[in-house]
Amino acid sequence: MNREIVLNILGKILIGFSALFLFPILVAVYYRENYYPFIYSAIVSFLLGLALSSIKPKNELLRFKEGFAIVSLGWLLTSIIGSIPYVSIGFHFIDSFFESMSGFTTTGASIVNQPEILPKSILFWRSMTQWIGGIGIVMLFLLIFPTIAKGVVFQAEYPGITLSKIKPRIRDTALIIYTIYLFFTAAEIIILYILGVPLFDSITHAFTTISTGGFSTHSESIAYFRNPTIEFIIAFFALIGGMNFSIHYYIMSGKFSILKDTELRIYIVIVSVSILALTILNLDRFNLINSIRFSVFQAISIMTTTGYTTYDFDEWNNRAKMILLILMFIGGCSGSTAGGIKVVRIYVLIRYALDQILKSAEPKMIRVIKYGNVALKKEVVDSVVAFFILYLLVFVISVLIMSISGYDLLTSISAVAACLGNVGPGMGLAGASETYSHFPDLIKILLCFDMWIGRLEIYTVLSLFIPSFWK
Repeated sequence: MNREIVLNILGKILIGFSALFLFPILVAVYYRENYYPFIYSAIVSFLLGLALSSIKPKNELLRFKEGFAIVSLGWLLTSIIGSIPYVSIGFHFIDSFFESMSGFTTTGASIVNQPEILPKSILFWRSMTQWIGGIGIVMLFLLIFPTIAKGVVFQAEYPGITLSKIKPRIRDTALIIYTIYLFFTAAEIIILYILGVPLFDSITHAFTTISTGGFSTHSESIAYFRNPTIEFIIAFFALIGGMNFSIHYYIMSGKFSILKDTELRIYIVIVSVSILALTILNLDRFNLINSIRFSVFQAISIMTTTGYTTYDFDEWNNRAKMILLILMFIGGCSGSTAGGIKVVRIYVLIRYALDQILKSAEPKMIRVIKYGNVALKKEVVDSVVAFFILYLLVFVISVLIMSISGYDLLTSISAVAACLGNVGPGMGLAGASETYSHFPDLIKILLCFDMWIGRLEIYTVLSLFIPSFWK
């Protein structure tokens, strides 16, 4: 392990990160609020970054293990520093860290019972953490420090099996993705404002929609607006956020053949079938129009792991809640801002299982798993299977710890699924009308770990806990 270059690059990330506090400072000045918490945060980030960046590496060797360490520790450090503003308004550290980690990982699980009473600058920072985390903290670093950025760092933060470089140079790819991200964010802000949403709410909700984060400035979430058109717009942009950003690039480039992409088609089919099923199942509670309205929004919100709500789905019947729980596990597309296992992995796992069944009946038959017209290499399939096993292992262990701690099975399963999949609201005591504030500190730390490992897709974080990784 080339520790020096890891620490050096982490230092540069923190120096760049310190500049981001300028935005909530400006909001605090505008609303005449206390801006010192953000100044303190910027100073801590800058000084720590300066100290780490002063460590000169003996060589420029940067392999996948260094990339994994940079990304994992980069997200952890920024989440710790990002918690300082919450501490400044009276939250104790564990709650502050939980809120910060939930923001940067775009989980949306919150310990804030009444966001309306928080200062505007804190609400802005809370939403901004999700916007930054949605596209990736290190992705931003690739734009700032292109001479040091390597493909291994890019791959460590975006380990999906279908996200390819749009351009030969990593920095060009990062720039294009950020441009698209900015475009969709600006478009949503403008549309929401035209629809009558106050500018501050338009900005903060656009930040947390395209990033599929789900933090709202209102305790009622999107139900606060009581406007089906606003719900539709937010659901539409959440659906966009759940797609592979390479898809958006090719569509904007006029290459509409990309619409035949296997993962995209499966993604749309799953969303459509889920909406239909939920609409039918919710007819025992709503009339047809409202059943469609709430089902469309909640299916998209949960599958894209955005986590917004327009109705307390914890009150829905068990069959409807089971569909939502399944969507939490599936998640969005690879190369998107969404969490979960990802649609492409589900596709590969099902194909792999079917091939194993057929192989047992015809042992001599050679079969390959194809994605579109491309045969997937054995290493890719093995990686997907291993990811799934590790995902389930982390899930089962986390549920077991929560159950031993005295929580019922529905709360334990849904809370872990919501945090590991970066969804946010679960069911039971972690339901849509609840917050995570009542959980003890040890459970909050466990769920923070689930958010962290879920956002960076297992391998990147778990590798840190293998002793040989550091040799």
